[in-house]
Amino acid sequence: MATMSDSKRAAGWLVVGLAMISLVGCSKGPQERLQGKWVGDSINNIPPEQEARATGWARHTSFLFEGNKMTVALPAGESRTGDYKVERSSGNKVTLKIDRGNGETDEATLTMVNENAFKWDIGNDRSVKFTRVASAQ
Repeated sequence: MATMSDSKRAAGWLVVGLAMISLVGCSKGPQERLQGKWVGDSINNIPPEQEARATGWARHTSFLFEGNKMTVALPAGESRTGDYKVERSSGNKVTLKIDRGNGETDEATLTMVNENAFKWDIGNDRSVKFTRVASAQ
């Protein structure tokens, strides 16, 4: 015969089980988190005399992630599309390997700020912050 404490214990385990399922179901890998269109928002660690020009460049740069394809659009009208893969992922830092299509590859290091923002490390202790403008369909 089940007692009241057995019922409470079973209900407690049910709540714990449902919580674990929802946590596992909601976690996305780095590639899934990047899917969609991202637009540059700002750039950090720029000398004041270059800030306006650099910020304009950042705001006209975009990344589009669709499946394993990545398109980078730059202000000069250039855009490149290539296959990419997650080379390394540790905490909120993700390193991508992007195939240029000519046998060469590029590497990009992104730091996820939250689900809708990341920073692209462009070297010299500088990064461009990107904001998600559209999720993948």
